[in-house]
Amino acid sequence: MCLSTANCAVKVNRWYLGFSNAFGDITLGITRIRRMAQDSSRSHSLSLILDAALALLGLSLSAYSLRHHLAFKASGATNAVCNVNDVISCDAAAASPYSEIAGIPLGVYGIAFFSSLLVFNVMRAAASRGGSLGRMAAQTHAVMVLIGVAVSIVLAIVSATSVQALCLVCAGIYLVNIMMAFSLHMGRAQLARPFSKRAVAIGGVIAFAITGISGWSYTQFVATRKPSKLNPQSAQSLTQSSAQQAAQPSSQGAARQIPLSRSAYSGAGEDYRYGYEQAKVVVQEFVDFQCPGCAVLASTIKELKAKYGSRVLFVFRNYPLDGKCNHNINGTFHAHACAIATMARCAGQYGKFWEYNELAFSKQSEASAENAVKWAKVTGLPQDAIETCQKSQDILSKLKDDVALADQLGVTGTPTLFINGVRYDGDRSLAALGDVLERALIEAQ
Repeated sequence: MCLSTANCAVKVNRWYLGFSNAFGDITLGITRIRRMAQDSSRSHSLSLILDAALALLGLSLSAYSLRHHLAFKASGATNAVCNVNDVISCDAAAASPYSEIAGIPLGVYGIAFFSSLLVFNVMRAAASRGGSLGRMAAQTHAVMVLIGVAVSIVLAIVSATSVQALCLVCAGIYLVNIMMAFSLHMGRAQLARPFSKRAVAIGGVIAFAITGISGWSYTQFVATRKPSKLNPQSAQSLTQSSAQQAAQPSSQGAARQIPLSRSAYSGAGEDYRYGYEQAKVVVQEFVDFQCPGCAVLASTIKELKAKYGSRVLFVFRNYPLDGKCNHNINGTFHAHACAIATMARCAGQYGKFWEYNELAFSKQSEASAENAVKWAKVTGLPQDAIETCQKSQDILSKLKDDVALADQLGVTGTPTLFINGVRYDGDRSLAALGDVLERALIEAQ
């Protein structure tokens, strides 16, 4: 109750001021909320754009990884820009048994993974963040990003410890996953809550479905394709031309006059070979024991020897990418290649060359000067023989002779094949090389 008009006026004024202040505070609060909503919406949009861009980058890298893997499997080696040296090599990664899971290249899984992330990103953009679809998409996306980081860490450890080589494309994918995790961390406040296991389970089913479709598509439409379709320039046309050239008389080209030392007492020593000595078809391979593509070719040659050994002669030539025995190499590109080649020839002096050859390629990831000696002992060489071979100038001279011969033939890398003196740069898969040899044998009759 007002005791006087003046007193009432004072109270009314106070109420008015209080109401005005409260109204102002409410208005300011609403303005701030609107700004926060706008900022949140803007931040959400930017997050979606960033995540989509990263997923597209990861998808592109995975597609390149798959393409490289197929090219490597088809030819045994590639000239990909990611092959920098012995340590930084996509070919080394592709040659590793870890490059596939259940017979499917890791690139296929990468394509499925990043495609799933893109699908969930589209769902996040199209649905309300508070709705069930938006919650499912956002939370599944977050879980997949964390899984991607975990898998990247595991693969990086395997690459460093088992493969002992760095794949730049793989490293790029790891980096994409880490960046997506950083984006997730920065936008964690926007993640729909509460966390729903059911929503993530539904999202997981979608992701597994995409992975299943990707794997099925690979096995049905890619893995079953012939090498000529994977690499049209290297299979059918090169197979036919190489076979025709290989069957031509030796007078047709100087390249066919590749010398062959058949005796241990000729020159610096014999050329180790396998097969029919009077064969009309001769396959000569220039290889490096630390070359991933050479390891793949060695496996192929082993099968070819079993099938054509009675009609074809297979000759092994050394071309170590190691400056200690190859004047074309500055430094030690493949630091242990000369040491392994030395022990291989040492084993050959005791009739164990092909046994050592197979062992060295099967243990390529463990290559070292110490293991080169260890493998020699495994094949049965005594310690005194090993020590003699390590000091042998004859073995070193023979390695250098092979390099000199390679220079004359224009060899600059490994593996390099010659069939009846004709350089073969085509598909080095078992099927393609078998076709070449069949044609050469028919033409040589």
